[in-house]
Amino acid sequence: MNATKMVYLLLFAVLLSYPPVIKAGEDPTTAPGYYPKEYINMKNPLPFDLTSLREGRKLYTGQCEVCHGVYGDGKGNAALIGKYKPMPRDFTDNNIMSKKSDGMLYYSVSKGVHGTQMFAREEIMPPNQRWAVIHYIRTFIKGEKKGK
Repeated sequence: MNATKMVYLLLFAVLLSYPPVIKAGEDPTTAPGYYPKEYINMKNPLPFDLTSLREGRKLYTGQCEVCHGVYGDGKGNAALIGKYKPMPRDFTDNNIMSKKSDGMLYYSVSKGVHGTQMFAREEIMPPNQRWAVIHYIRTFIKGEKKGK
C-alpha cells in the first residue's frame, strides 16, 4: 500500500471517530434517560409493514449503522474505532429495548442523546423517516413482539 493510500485510510478512520454535526444540546433535560412526557406514550403513526421496514432499513444503513452496527448491537465501525464512551445503544438487548416506547426512541433520534455521540437527526430526517427507522430498529430486538 503506498503512502498516499495509507494517509487517506488513516484520515478516514479519524473522521469516523469524530462525528461532525450537532450533538444534543447542553440543556440538562436532554440527559440520557430523560424523555418529555408528551413523547413517552407516542405511538408510531406508520404501519409496521414491508414498505416502512424497507425505508427504515435504507435510512438505518445510511445514518445509523456506522455507530450501531449492521446487527444493531452497538458495535459499528465508528464506535469501535473511536472507542465511544458510552458505546451506542444495543438494539438487540430486550431488557433495555422493552422499556423504550416508540416515542422515547423518536425523541432520542430527533433530539440526540446528551453525553453520547448520538446527535440530533430532526434537521436532516423528516418525521416519517425517523418513524420508519424506529420500526426497523425494533426488528433487532430479540424475544419481543414487533410493531410495538
